Amino acid sequence: MPHTPTPKYPFTQQELYSIADTMYDNLENPTNLAAFQAKKPGKYTPAFIAQLRANKKAAFTMPDDDQRNSIHETFKVELIGLADTCCNLFQDLKGYIHDGFPKDQWNIKYDEAGMTVYESASHNNWENVVALNKKVNDFIGANPAPLAHGFMPVAFPADCTAASTAFDSKYAAFKTSRQTGTGTGAKITADNIVYADLQNLQNDGHIVFRTDAEALKQFMMSHVKNIVSPPGSASLGIDLIEQGSNLPVANAIIIIQSATGIAITLTSDASGKVDFHKINPDTYKVKIKPVGKPEINIVKQVDTGVNARLKVTIPA
Repeated sequence: MPHTPTPKYPFTQQELYSIADTMYDNLENPTNLAAFQAKKPGKYTPAFIAQLRANKKAAFTMPDDDQRNSIHETFKVELIGLADTCCNLFQDLKGYIHDGFPKDQWNIKYDEAGMTVYESASHNNWENVVALNKKVNDFIGANPAPLAHGFMPVAFPADCTAASTAFDSKYAAFKTSRQTGTGTGAKITADNIVYADLQNLQNDGHIVFRTDAEALKQFMMSHVKNIVSPPGSASLGIDLIEQGSNLPVANAIIIIQSATGIAITLTSDASGKVDFHKINPDTYKVKIKPVGKPEINIVKQVDTGVNARLKVTIPA
């Protein structure tokens, strides 16, 4: 079975990047760099430090789950508009069939042109939009004379082809954007490389500054974390809405807990909101218990200085 990578670092992703930036800045301080080079000549070269920063940049620039979800939802909105265009073109085609074929053939030709999949396509069944587009284009290609007799514009076939191509292209991107597991695994793997780099630097720091505790702190991840991400410097807001109606969901019990902290429990107010203030930056397990509904479990990273929010849809 393929191995799914897991984070080896005991921080949020943003904390990892901030710790890396700070420790690399500390390393490039001339006094510190000279001390490292004195202990390990040839290792702490400009090229080596550049590679450390390149590893961090590579991990940082990969989109996280929130970004991938945003991209996916954006594609979905765009697909709705493209599908509407395709469905409207089918309705136009029905008009040309109406004028170009005998009345006793109308229903047969409507079905051949895509009527059998139109209803589900018009309700955003993406696979049936693909099927509708194929049927429309095939029908136009097979019936040029009757459709011309039915007053089909000369540009109409090209319009249908363009609409079909635009939908197919966006749909392919939409499906790729749903593969969050692959993207998450690649980002975690890149993050783990950064963490390994930091561990290596921290280990060397113990050698270089074994008799200088204050200087050593600059290369201790736990110490640097408390500087870039102090306890109590984060917050998490959660908004609950009911599926379909978009009405707020009140009186839901919400419990959040990090691996190293205690559970915190609050209840959503009349507007379906709850806010956890002054919590520690960390990765939290979020448990949502709506009244009379199944429990929902989510994992959310909460970073320092970021007013993190979750919008959760509760099944009706």
